[in-house]
Amino acid sequence: MTPDISLLRVFHAVMEERNVTAAARRLGQSQSTVSTALARLRGALGDELFLRARYGVEPTEKALQIAPDVAAGLDRLERAFRAAEPFDPAQSTRRFRLLLGPYAEVVLAPPLAAAFARHAPKAELEIAPIGPDLDPRSLAGQSFDLAIGRFSPPPEDLVVSEIFNDGFRCIVAPEALADDAILDRDLYERLPHVVVAPPGKWRTGLHKLTADTGLRRNTAVLVSHFLTAAPTVARVGGIATVPARIAAMIAEPYGLRDMPVPLNLGTFPTQVAWHPHNRSDARHIWLRDLLNNIAFGEKERGRDT
Repeated sequence: MTPDISLLRVFHAVMEERNVTAAARRLGQSQSTVSTALARLRGALGDELFLRARYGVEPTEKALQIAPDVAAGLDRLERAFRAAEPFDPAQSTRRFRLLLGPYAEVVLAPPLAAAFARHAPKAELEIAPIGPDLDPRSLAGQSFDLAIGRFSPPPEDLVVSEIFNDGFRCIVAPEALADDAILDRDLYERLPHVVVAPPGKWRTGLHKLTADTGLRRNTAVLVSHFLTAAPTVARVGGIATVPARIAAMIAEPYGLRDMPVPLNLGTFPTQVAWHPHNRSDARHIWLRDLLNNIAFGEKERGRDT
């Protein structure tokens, strides 16, 4: 078989997505076009390649065997073309795709969007949730440019670095304590708490910190997102413990008080992860530099909180 790059791209997308519809969406093609390409590949290679499964497709042994070579070949080809292309962010129409954890999305999406509007107004910024786990295939296969969140342990085969740290603050309903009252440990543990518990691994940080210090929370309501905490605290007349940068964003609009936690809970990092095959890519270098400039601003803000 003479290699057809378009067919190999279809194979690679289906292998990563394990779903024909998702692969078609990723490639910007119709599902029937992708199915036709798969049929051509099956005929040329004499193998089914992908078998129907409950939620998509599963690769055959033959598909698993050739997948690494296909991915490596497409990667080398794309890098060769990228290296030959000059990159001008002001003229670029490229779609930059980022995976962000729930905290990173709240804190970084607004300044990232503003930076794109200033420096790359024709480009498109797409932000998607990481979910409880980061699948390195999303970055290795270049379906996303980079991921921002907390990665412990760091995913294998990815570059992971810390960009800034944040601490914790309390957002408190004004009726929960007098104007001159101090939020001490006793009051903190008695007030009704709105506890933010994102799905999966994202919930472990603050829960572990409060458990390690012996600080108790009188849980009244569990919510799954930081932005739900403030209006809920305002309604129940209670308290929530959230990252300091988020407290600074959401306390005032809901008439809440932004106060220190009675015990020092330390800080937590925000990290960026990306695949090393993008090390020399001009577009990716620009994106990383842009993110670092934004992160430097977040570090400066952190010193003021």
